[in-house]
Amino acid sequence: VKEKCSLLCCRSVCLVSEKPKPTVTIKPAQHVFRGETVTLRCDVYIEGVTSWQYGWYKDSSGNAFSELQELTFSPVTESDAGKYSCYGVERGGSHSSRRSDEVTLTVSGEFDHLFTYTHKFNIKLSKTLDYNPQRST
Repeated sequence: VKEKCSLLCCRSVCLVSEKPKPTVTIKPAQHVFRGETVTLRCDVYIEGVTSWQYGWYKDSSGNAFSELQELTFSPVTESDAGKYSCYGVERGGSHSSRRSDEVTLTVSGEFDHLFTYTHKFNIKLSKTLDYNPQRST
């Protein structure tokens, strides 16, 4: 239970409170295509605490690799795919959070092919619609 609780003592009176669990959000979505821009954000809420230092983990590693609240991959690649989690520590204070639940970022390479195919189709369709054999020139 040591990981989930913090102890606050003042004049021999101690209060035990549960550490908050951060929330990780991914925008635009958890499943994206190679070449897009993806942002992961870690949010920790404790009343009265406004300044946090963050730690990010990928694929359950024991090493935090960033101290930023947001991670941005631009352009995102398949190597960025994985399971991400974060935690927060109050800057200059005594509060800290638990580790968040893991969120999975999936990156596929189909976007390039889909874009190319759609672009070629639109050019063909555009040329077909512009063609009018009865138009006088």
